[in-house]
Amino acid sequence: MTQPILEQPRSLTAPQVPPCDAVDPDLELIDAWRAGDEEAFAALVRRHEKRIFGLLLRMLGNRQEAEDAAQDTFLNLHRHGHRFRREARFSTFLYRVAMNAALNRRRTLGRRRSHMEALAREQAGGSALPSQPRGPEDSTLGQEVRERVQRELQTLPEALRAPLVLYDIEGLAYGEIAEVLHVAEGTVKSRIHRARKALKERLVDLVRSGAAEPEGGAE
Repeated sequence: MTQPILEQPRSLTAPQVPPCDAVDPDLELIDAWRAGDEEAFAALVRRHEKRIFGLLLRMLGNRQEAEDAAQDTFLNLHRHGHRFRREARFSTFLYRVAMNAALNRRRTLGRRRSHMEALAREQAGGSALPSQPRGPEDSTLGQEVRERVQRELQTLPEALRAPLVLYDIEGLAYGEIAEVLHVAEGTVKSRIHRARKALKERLVDLVRSGAAEPEGGAE
C-alpha cells in the first residue's frame, strides 16, 4: 500500500519506546533547571526549539503563527514545568504543551477569521481584505508539492491531523502520542489510518502522477 505523502513514512508496527528513565536525555538539564539554573532551561529550549517549531508549523500552516505558538509553548513550559512527573519522556510532555499551544492559537485564528468574515459582509464589496499569508516552509522535495501537501494537511480535522503529524512526521510512538493527546493507543492507530486514507484521497492526482511518491515506493 502506498504511504501518505509525508516525510519519513513509518509502518504501523513501530515498536514502543523503553521507559523514560532509560532513554530520556533531558533529565540532567531538567534537574539543573529545577535547582535554579536558568541556563539549563535555555539549553532545553535550544535542544527542542527547531522540532517544536516544525510540529507547530505543520499543525498551523503559517510561519508567523507557528513562531508565536512556539514562544507560547516555552513560556508555558517555564511557568508550568513543575508538572512534569517523569511518567513519560520530557519530549512527550513538551509535545503536549506544544499541542495545547497550537489548539489555543487555532481558536484565536478562528475568532479572528469570524471577525474578518463579518467585516467582509459589512463592506459588501468594499476594499479588499488582506490576503492570507503563505504557510509552508521551503523544501527540497519541491515547493509546489510541499505547498499542496501542507494545504491538504490543514483540511484534515484536528483529531486526525494531530496524530498523523506526530507519528509520520515527528516519529513518536503510539504510546507517546496517546500521552500527548490523552487518548487510547487503539484510538491513535485508528485515527492515523483514517488520516492517511483521507490525505491520500485529497492527493490522488499527485499519487497517480508519481509527483509526490516517497523514496522507496509502496510499502
